Amino acid sequence: MGLLGKIFGGGGSKKAAATVEISVACPHAVLVPRWENVQDMGIEAKATRWMCESCKEIFSPAEAQELRDTLAARIALDTPTSEGGDS
Repeated sequence: MGLLGKIFGGGGSKKAAATVEISVACPHAVLVPRWENVQDMGIEAKATRWMCESCKEIFSPAEAQELRDTLAARIALDTPTSEGGDS
C-alpha cells in the first residue's frame, strides 16, 4: 500500500460511506401560534409569536402573516420543474 493509500484508508476491506451535507433553506411552511396568556389560547388573532415547526425559528405576528401570504410562491420557486412533458 502506498503513502496516499495509508493516508486516505485505501485498500482496506471496509469502505467508509461518504456523507454530503446539503444546506436547504427552511420554507417555514408550518407555523404554530404561541400565546402569552392562557385565556387567549386558541384565538389566532391574539397569538404573540409564531414558531416554525421544522426549524423552530420564532416570528412576530406580522412576519408570520407575510410568510403565510407568500408560502405558495416560495414553494413554487423551490420546486424543480420537469423539462420533459408527457406527450
